[in-house]
Amino acid sequence: MRIIFSIAILFAAIAPVFADFGFVLSEGFLSEHKDETAFVSKTTIAPWFSVPIGSSDLYLSAGISANYEEEMSFIPELFRLELTLRPSADFGVRAGRIHWQDTSRLAAFGYFDGAELFLNLGAVQLGAAGFYTGFLYRETASINISPGDPADYSADFDWADFGGTYFAPRRFITSIYGDFPCFPIGRGNIHAGLLAQFDFSDAKEAINTQYLLLRYTFYYRRFDFAASGAAELENTKAGGFKPAFAFSAEGGFQTSLLKDRLSFGLRYASGSGPDTAAFFPLIREAQGVAFTPVFSGIMILRARYQARFLPSLAAQLGGRYFIRTDTATYADSFIDNDSKLLGAEVDGSILWAPFSDLSFSLEGGIYFPQTGQAMSSGAPLRWSLNIGAIFSF
Repeated sequence: MRIIFSIAILFAAIAPVFADFGFVLSEGFLSEHKDETAFVSKTTIAPWFSVPIGSSDLYLSAGISANYEEEMSFIPELFRLELTLRPSADFGVRAGRIHWQDTSRLAAFGYFDGAELFLNLGAVQLGAAGFYTGFLYRETASINISPGDPADYSADFDWADFGGTYFAPRRFITSIYGDFPCFPIGRGNIHAGLLAQFDFSDAKEAINTQYLLLRYTFYYRRFDFAASGAAELENTKAGGFKPAFAFSAEGGFQTSLLKDRLSFGLRYASGSGPDTAAFFPLIREAQGVAFTPVFSGIMILRARYQARFLPSLAAQLGGRYFIRTDTATYADSFIDNDSKLLGAEVDGSILWAPFSDLSFSLEGGIYFPQTGQAMSSGAPLRWSLNIGAIFSF
């Protein structure tokens, strides 16, 4: 704890020099199905400041997390370091550790080290980006792991082996993309792009991938719709070039009574086969709350209801049903047959923000394996509960 307070005291001393500054203090508790008597806690203190530099801006946020899982560990992290340069109203550059997501929102999102250029031509907005992932903290970056990589990315962080337990898998990402507002009709937008991922890991079988990415969004009064697609070409020494693909679609309807929204969606990621590869997202995003497969070789049907009961109080309730698109990509010790029906999950969350700088959250989910056929009859319920608080000033 002395490390945390030292950072806080140092920042309090230098922060008044800057134009805008503050702290984010968050506390989270997570209980999982693996051990009903155990829980994980994470306390994070993240000082931040923002400095205007003419027509440009500099933003920095760094801090330390105190994680408890059987024992306490302190983990430093540079959360964000972003320099935004705007030489003109229609051209800009972002560089540093910046938040970025691909055009389709199916392959890559999060914080990356690198730079993005954007150009506004009116009818079309163009962008290009290049990033490296090898300096990120592996737990928060969640970069997909190459099969056969000798690095043990599940190992707990250890100060004695900082280099071997801190950094994420090494990838280089490059992308070009364009946004076409009000195309092909006034209420619709098209986003298109190309992305390439180069595997710099030590795996004997490196995986390099290229993606064609598309996203279409449409809204009309209280109705909204979004559809995304990603066509991937995977390149390995053993398998050569193999195609893979993923898509998602979601439609929602809003009412004015509680500022609520009811939505239905579908996500599909190809599995491995004789002529296809399992879709390989760059980020290992969990597709559920209690049941957390990666978006590869799986399909999810989902429904969600969201409502804002008060300006400071919002809640949501949802359900998902999981289906495998092959019988090899997703592995689980309780799967005992070739059925592709994995079962259903119910989840919900509440967010209460009584003040602009103080918020509390509660999120939980339960997975019911017996609602499918792939799991054995002895497969237990899986549940997850997370309680969090964020204080900033």
